[in-house]
Amino acid sequence: MRVSHALTAVAVLVLSLFWEIAAHEGAFVHDTHETNIPFENILVAYQSWSECDNATITAVESGVNVIIWFATNLETDEEGNAALQGGPNHTCVEGMIGKLSDMGYGRDKVKHLISVGGWDAPHPDTSNSAEEYAEAFEVFSDGLFDGLDWDLEGNDSLTAEWNYFSKECLDLMANLSRILHDRGYIVSLAPPESYLDIQTTAFSKFVNLTYPDDDWGDDPPFSYHGHNTYAYPLVKEPTAFDFVSIQIYETKSHASYNTTVLGTPQVDYMRAYIKSLVEEGVTVDFTTDDDFNELGVQKLKINKVIVGLISAGGVGGPITAVNASKAFAGLKEGGERNIDGFFYWCIGDDKDGSLPKILSEGIWG
Repeated sequence: MRVSHALTAVAVLVLSLFWEIAAHEGAFVHDTHETNIPFENILVAYQSWSECDNATITAVESGVNVIIWFATNLETDEEGNAALQGGPNHTCVEGMIGKLSDMGYGRDKVKHLISVGGWDAPHPDTSNSAEEYAEAFEVFSDGLFDGLDWDLEGNDSLTAEWNYFSKECLDLMANLSRILHDRGYIVSLAPPESYLDIQTTAFSKFVNLTYPDDDWGDDPPFSYHGHNTYAYPLVKEPTAFDFVSIQIYETKSHASYNTTVLGTPQVDYMRAYIKSLVEEGVTVDFTTDDDFNELGVQKLKINKVIVGLISAGGVGGPITAVNASKAFAGLKEGGERNIDGFFYWCIGDDKDGSLPKILSEGIWG
């Protein structure tokens, strides 16, 4: 009974997505096609606060080919200039990149990005222009980083200003990404699942919302979700992003709800999710937003998309690394369109490289 109910849930998910997208046949389709990332398949590992230990080397030896260092913010310095402030110790980053290169994992094998934001982090100071931040990025990087990863999220305080993405913030994300991409840097987006959501066409600049159709039984309901908040930068600059990394491990995500509350088998859910994501894309209705209503309905087809798990001691979640790998491998064997890899948070929580070993077997098998 549990399996039957779960399979029905997957079928309902796929059919509901089909009909929702079919209802917007006139939507403008964005199909990204340019990329500065040289790898066909990607396995990304995020740093946390432990970048100077040998776990980074273990991750790379286990298959990781993109490391995202954590994390900086776009701010104004004491002289009133655009600046990237905070982030990892540059001496440590340089030393680790050097060690990896000496081991045969140079820039041709492993790319290094710096992330912007993170949970509870401030959003960019939009009094500075994208051009000014591009110059600030190059000063901050000084040759260390191959690109930038957008990881702007919300805040624990539901009334905090960082639970709202202003038009100026979203425009800055798009414009800076365009500039850096055109200069040859790799640019990625890392939306929580709800910030780029295949299960709804709704759009909102707020990220202190609920999933009204997912009944977790919480009282009060969980109020830290978005509604396709990251869709606008992809609409404005569809070819500026080299890959998009979706955090299906977002707290109270659809992935978690389907596999725990509804009991959908993880491999079934993952395959249905991937198929919908890569074949149909994400359809977003901007008509309810005063800033973007002229965009109408947009359909996003993302060229380079990867799916993220939380390391959970090498197991993975809410889909385990084993089951995510099985879903990926099954689609590949069937010749179907597939995602371009995986990412995980974070190296510090899986120091022996268990998770990337499993995921790399699924990717390169």
